[in-house]
Amino acid sequence: MVYQALDVKIQSRKHILFIPDLLGFKKQNDLFNYLRKKPGYKEYLEKYDQQELHRGDLEVALNHLMVNEMEKMMHFMDGSYREFFRLMLKRYELHDLQLILRALVTGEDTQNVSKYFIHSKKYTKIDFARLVKVNSLAEFTKILKGTIYYDTLKTMEEEDIYNREWHFEMKVSATYSNLLYKKVESFEEDDIEVAKRILGLNIDRLNIEWIYRAKKYYNISNEEILVYSQPKGYKLSYSRLKKLIYTTDVEQFKKLANKYMNDNLFEAGDNLLEIKLDKLFYVSLNEKQNKNGIGRVMGYMYKLELILEDITAVAEGLRYNISPEEIKKYLVI
Repeated sequence: MVYQALDVKIQSRKHILFIPDLLGFKKQNDLFNYLRKKPGYKEYLEKYDQQELHRGDLEVALNHLMVNEMEKMMHFMDGSYREFFRLMLKRYELHDLQLILRALVTGEDTQNVSKYFIHSKKYTKIDFARLVKVNSLAEFTKILKGTIYYDTLKTMEEEDIYNREWHFEMKVSATYSNLLYKKVESFEEDDIEVAKRILGLNIDRLNIEWIYRAKKYYNISNEEILVYSQPKGYKLSYSRLKKLIYTTDVEQFKKLANKYMNDNLFEAGDNLLEIKLDKLFYVSLNEKQNKNGIGRVMGYMYKLELILEDITAVAEGLRYNISPEEIKKYLVI
C-alpha cells in the first residue's frame, strides 16, 4: 500500500523529474525565466526578481526543491524507512554546518551565511539559530554535542580547521555512509539488497574520484586516503579499495579502476571523471532491478539530484558564454 502511494506520488512529480533541452537557451536569464514558469520550480524562484537572481541563488533554490521533495516522500513512510531518508537529509545539514565553520575560519560574520542554508527545517534537530551566533570552534562543537558531527569536531584542534577544512566533511561523510548502510539492514527483505546496491554504487563513484584526486594532485599518504575513504562500496569491496589506494602510480590506478567498474572511466580526461562516474550511476538507477520498491524511491531522489546538477552546470556555462557543445560535455543526462 505504501509503495502504491509512493508510485502515484512519483508519477505526479514527472514535471520536476524532467530532462529539457537545456542547451536551447542563449543567456543565463533565459534559463532562469524558463524555470520561473515551470511548475515545481517556480515556487522556489518566484521570490527573486529577474535582475537579482544569480547562479548561487539558483543553486540554493534547487537544493530547497530537493529537500522538499524528500520530505514529501517521507510523508508516506514510517519506521526505518522514514529514518533512512531522514539520514539522507543530513547531507544538506552538513552543507550548512560547513558554511558556518568556514565563516568561523575566515573570520566572517557567521550570521550572514544563513541565507544560503538548505537543511530541512522540518527534520533537523540542530539549533542553527544558536550556531550562527558562535564566535569560536569550542562553542560550535559544544552545541553539536549528541549529533553525528560531535566526535569528529572534538578531535580537531583550532589549527586543524585552518589547515584542513575538508577533514570535517570527509570524516562525517564516512560516518554518514555507515549509518545509512546500517539502517538498510532493518528494511523488508526484498528492499535490503536493492538499497545496498544503490548505496554501494554511489559510494564507489565518490571513492574513485576522491582516491584519484588525492593521489594525483595532493600530497596525501595512502594511509590517510584510506581513512577518508567511505566503506561499503558495491563493486569496490574493502580489499579492492585497498588495492586502489596502495597502487604505485596513477596509471596503475586507472587500469584497476577501469577493471573494477567495467568501463573506461578516463576516456574523456581527468576533468570529466566526475561526469563519467555520475553517468554510470545514472544508468544503474534505470536498471530493471532498481525500478520497484525502495529502488524506485531512491532512484527518483538520486536522479533528481543529478538533473538539478545539470541545470546548475548549464547556468554556469551560460554565465561564461561557453558554447552549447562544450557545456554538453559537463552534463550527466
